[in-house]
Amino acid sequence: MAEINRNPLDIGYIVYKIGTSEAFAKARNESESLEMSDRDRFRTSIRMAATALKSEKASGYLTPEGHSMNITSKLATFREDVATLDELQASGASFLEKKHYLLRVAEFNHSIKELVDSNSSLRFDDVVLFLRNMDQKINGSDGAAGFENIATDRLNGMRHEIAVEQMLGYLPGVEYAEASVEEDLDGTDLYISIDGSPMTAIDIKAGESNTRFAKKKALRNGWDVNQIVWSHISDEDFNGGFRISKEIAQAKAPFLFKKLQNAVDSNISRRKRSA
Repeated sequence: MAEINRNPLDIGYIVYKIGTSEAFAKARNESESLEMSDRDRFRTSIRMAATALKSEKASGYLTPEGHSMNITSKLATFREDVATLDELQASGASFLEKKHYLLRVAEFNHSIKELVDSNSSLRFDDVVLFLRNMDQKINGSDGAAGFENIATDRLNGMRHEIAVEQMLGYLPGVEYAEASVEEDLDGTDLYISIDGSPMTAIDIKAGESNTRFAKKKALRNGWDVNQIVWSHISDEDFNGGFRISKEIAQAKAPFLFKKLQNAVDSNISRRKRSA
């Protein structure tokens, strides 16, 4: 029988499949979960079931449904992780104390980018709606507005990263690699090499004001401000999606290149000084 190509953002189907799965029933009845509160037990069961249901293609990549399950499994802890990080930040906690939660938040971010990368037709508002509704299914409506603001901001930053990757395809001599989840903790989105130069970490920002704010913070902390790069793309350039047109990518790529060259030159100078 031919496989049905379902909408990966079909909340009803994802919820039904999780709720009727053996993995969900098993997680609900495990002795450890019986000692939890009803809400924590529910969230844990969803996380475990969604993780078990992350189906892959023969190639080893996740299916569209698998991406949705992957995101759902991480949504079960995302709100709590963000709240814990806020508390740790306020108390002056060290990076090591925050690392566990930072990693889980970074994994959530990457799970969404993987979904978006796998489906070029996804619309921005549709993904926001999926995240908002699925989060409320898992965590309830309290705090939903705050979650939606966070999710929207992260999705916007994500599509600016994708736009930069598109523009890099029109820049001769430029090679790049995406940052891993671990590297994301340092604020790195991409690594860039120009004409065989050493790879330089780049932090992509959406909007000039965000870029200025990040550079001021970098100056206070003694970081290299040249590694913080504005995408040179406006939100309107995406036309409601996650990608820009070929024409926009070609037109704005030269402006981006100047900033990337500054970052690479600064990195080379720093390496020479420390040699």
